[in-house]
Amino acid sequence: MATFGTAAPVIRRMRQRLGLSQEALARLLSATKGAVQHWERGRNSPDLARLLALRHLCPPGREQMQLDGLIGQAQLRVTTLAVTAPLRVTRAGRNDSRHVGAPFPWSQGDLSVLRRENERLRKDVRRLGTLVQKRNEQLRILQDLAEELQRELVSLRVQQSEKVVLPPSFVPSTLD
Repeated sequence: MATFGTAAPVIRRMRQRLGLSQEALARLLSATKGAVQHWERGRNSPDLARLLALRHLCPPGREQMQLDGLIGQAQLRVTTLAVTAPLRVTRAGRNDSRHVGAPFPWSQGDLSVLRRENERLRKDVRRLGTLVQKRNEQLRILQDLAEELQRELVSLRVQQSEKVVLPPSFVPSTLD
C-alpha cells in the first residue's frame, strides 16, 4: 500500500501523463497552483475529496492503483474515530457505561487531524465568502453601469427627436 510520502511522485506522474500543467490540475480540483506544487514536492498531501477527484481523472495504470492506496490511507485516518473499548452488556441486556472509557475515546492524533481539516474547511469558507462579496460588488457595479447607459440612451433619443427637422409643408402657417 502506498504511503503519503509517495503521493508526490504519483501526483506528478499522473499530471504529466494527462498532459496538464500544475495550474490546470489545480483548476480541475478546485485548488491553488501552490497546493499542487506542495503536493508534488511532498510538503503536503491532498485531502480525501481531492484524492477521490484525482482518482476519477486518472487513466487506468500504476498511478491509479497507487491513488487507491492513498485513498485507503486517507479513509483510515478519517474513520479511526471508532470507539476504543466495546460496550459491555449486563445480564439484563443493558449497556454498562462504566466500561466504556472516556466520553470521547479518540486519540490526540485523530483529533489533530480533525482540527487541521476543520481549519482548512474554515479557510475555504472564508475564501469563498470573500469571493462571493467580490462578485456581488462586481455585479452591483455592472448594474450601475447598465442603468447609466440606459439613461444616456434615453437622453440621446430625446436629443435626436428634437433635432428632427420637419419639411415646410408640415410647418403650420401663421394666419394674420
